[in-house]
Amino acid sequence: MNALLRAINPARSVRTEGEAKAAAQAGALGAFLMAAYGVVVAVILVMTAESYVANARAFAPVLYGRGSEAARMVAATISPAWIYGLAIWSLICALGAAGLGVVQWGKLTRLIPMILGLFALYGLLMFGLGKINGSPLAGQMPVPLWREILWLVVNLAEIVLFWAGFRGGRQLLALRREAV
Repeated sequence: MNALLRAINPARSVRTEGEAKAAAQAGALGAFLMAAYGVVVAVILVMTAESYVANARAFAPVLYGRGSEAARMVAATISPAWIYGLAIWSLICALGAAGLGVVQWGKLTRLIPMILGLFALYGLLMFGLGKINGSPLAGQMPVPLWREILWLVVNLAEIVLFWAGFRGGRQLLALRREAV
């Protein structure tokens, strides 16, 4: 545990092969955290599907104009099956992240943490821009504050773990090249 805490410290340099392995494995832990949060999102979607459907139907007139044919058509197409489909997609993404975590744990590469870290960073950027610019959807379908805080903490932890994984994978590659 102590080696992992040293490995994820972004201010500390990675020097030895053991430190590089621990840092690269932190990237796998980030992928597992991403997968776990994907499962949590799927569960939340399934448990609140009716609420999501009602809010999405109420939002259609805001987006397409009150009384418009487009708003009526969009509202009619939104069903709980649509929300369950989103939950299934969340589970598929979680399974993909878990698979990448297993590969990262075994291969200790720099590529997997870099790609997943960029996804996490993009999500954080979009969250921030949404908060700064606002969204017409925010008033109609508010997300509870506890869920936003949970998402923010998980996303920041993922970024730290992916950065450590990238650094560890990069250092392992350098050590391997040096040994040849």
